[in-house]
Amino acid sequence: MKNDIDSILNSMFRDGRLNLKSSLPSSPPAADPAKQAAKAVEAVDRAQQGLTESLQESIERMAREAQEDMADLRLHLEQDGVSPQTAHNAGNPQDLETTFQVARQETLAQVLGQEAFIDGLTLAFKRPFVAGSDKDRPLCRAALLGASGTGRRSAVRALTASLGRQGALKSPKTSFVDLSAYAAPGSEKLFIQDLYTALKSGAPALVFENYQECHPSVLPMAAALFRTGCVPLLGRYAQQKGLLVDVGSALAPGAVSSLSAAGKYLFLLAGEDEAQLSGAFGGHFLAGLDDVLHTEAFSPESLRHIAHANLKALAQRAENQLGFHLEFGESESQALARLYNKEEGAGGIAKGARELYRLMGEEKLKKNLRPPVQARLAETDGQLTVSYQWENTTGSIPLRPGPQPGNPAELEAVKTQLRQIVGLESVKDYILSLEDNFKMQQLRRQRGLKAGPPSMHMIFTGNPGTGKTTVARIAARYLKALGALEGGQLVEVTRGDLVGQYVGHTAPLTQKAIQSAMGGVLFIDEAYSLYRGRDDSFGLEAIDALVKGMEDHRDKLVVILAGYSQEMEEFLRANSGLRSRFPHVIEFPDYTAEELLEITKSITAGMGYRLDPGCLPPLLGYYQAMQLTGDPRANGNGRMARNKVEAAVIACARRNMKAPPAQQDLELLLPEDFA
Repeated sequence: MKNDIDSILNSMFRDGRLNLKSSLPSSPPAADPAKQAAKAVEAVDRAQQGLTESLQESIERMAREAQEDMADLRLHLEQDGVSPQTAHNAGNPQDLETTFQVARQETLAQVLGQEAFIDGLTLAFKRPFVAGSDKDRPLCRAALLGASGTGRRSAVRALTASLGRQGALKSPKTSFVDLSAYAAPGSEKLFIQDLYTALKSGAPALVFENYQECHPSVLPMAAALFRTGCVPLLGRYAQQKGLLVDVGSALAPGAVSSLSAAGKYLFLLAGEDEAQLSGAFGGHFLAGLDDVLHTEAFSPESLRHIAHANLKALAQRAENQLGFHLEFGESESQALARLYNKEEGAGGIAKGARELYRLMGEEKLKKNLRPPVQARLAETDGQLTVSYQWENTTGSIPLRPGPQPGNPAELEAVKTQLRQIVGLESVKDYILSLEDNFKMQQLRRQRGLKAGPPSMHMIFTGNPGTGKTTVARIAARYLKALGALEGGQLVEVTRGDLVGQYVGHTAPLTQKAIQSAMGGVLFIDEAYSLYRGRDDSFGLEAIDALVKGMEDHRDKLVVILAGYSQEMEEFLRANSGLRSRFPHVIEFPDYTAEELLEITKSITAGMGYRLDPGCLPPLLGYYQAMQLTGDPRANGNGRMARNKVEAAVIACARRNMKAPPAQQDLELLLPEDFA
């Protein structure tokens, strides 16, 4: 009978239909046709029942495989780090104590001057081994506060590596997630993909950094990971070929609704201000963490030890790789320690040691120095120099200061262009004063004082044609040449470029304008048009997005607003945060009659013409009369001078075309040309 059913099923799948004539088994002719038909119907019923059972078994098998895939994914995500169950029963307490003591000592050898911080970090790693941990929760959630370059990243990496090497953790790796990579709108899916990769990497410790530059839509996801240990997924995802894929509404095995950090150590690097961290993640964020640890400012003695350790490593590397036998003393360690700065922290010391190694390598390459080379590091007038002797050759390699930001030649060229502008003396003085402020902040950093990027957002007010756009363009080049901006481009926009036509359109438009100006200057002409009263919800949305963008990118973007004085004053009242973010309001005065005459000369020369001396008195009188009787918003206006010259050029052309060739002068503008 089984063979009969197989034959029927094969016929069904081959032909797409049930052929009773061809599929029924052959048998000797029956005496009773009715019995033969009944047997055939019975065989068909059994075949259909068998097919139904087979399909049901396939569906059940697929469901079991989907559940197994999902369980396998969750198992990997939860147990790539320390298994909480094994951490609770870590074996011999004496062995455990020895393991963490070794890890602590190895970390102290790499991160100098932060003993209290490393003790707290060691306890954070040790706690799950002693007190146990919920299998569905991270092993530790900690905020690591402190200044840049105080060893937070290095301490986590060193402790994880030591514990992994000793077998306490499943891996010695530390995974870093840079939240500044998700600064653009719509970065949520990218963050989910990268977080999944970090969780699957096998690294027991995950370090999140640069939260200040993260887009506001991603911050709640990072906060949820620290608060609950998992991130709910915005949509339907499934694991496919080692990737987390958004499957939309499709039916897919292994679908997951959240990413879990169970079995992981989670660390968030933050600055020195707890209030700033609470402001970004919420007031209860810090209270919900397992640990909040602080690094301390380095003492002079700590910096000297750090410098000595770097020079010792430098000497060993130079001996092994270059054949330089380098000697140094205590004064050289102190000199290298002075390379510490607030911006780079102890990284400035390490950078100086690396630069010394590079310079010795360059010297060996250029002069074909062969081992052994006797070398001595010495300090002369505050500068470190490597003096060396090889056979009958002696030489000296000074540690040159790193490249200074900015372009001095371009800076002088921009200053010259700015000084050549007619009038606007108060405006030019202000723009040039930005250099002093910028350099003072640099000096404060070099001397270990607190320094931040100076606010350079500006408002230009005044009548049209008074040079606001021209000065904005020069200011963009000036700030780039100074080193305050990377790009130096000027992006000019108006209300039409920032305000959308429907709900939800304005914020993306404003964000796009901000992104295009990143590293340069965003210039908004007639900025007061963004605010047309409290009922203008689209304009207010653009202003809110602009204020937010200025705050998020204050060291990468300069915003200049321009408009009439009275209208700009009303505009500043549209948002409470606007005025505080524009400390510099620069008034562009109207040009005097004498300045308009100078502008006229400049425009004439720029167009390839020259003025007859007889033009000057009547032009001056004309400008004086216009300032007394003309439109107040155009009477001291550079555009008036340009329009006057362009009209004179046309009159000159007509005059010359009527004159005989011998009397033509195609470059001279006469008084009659100015009417």
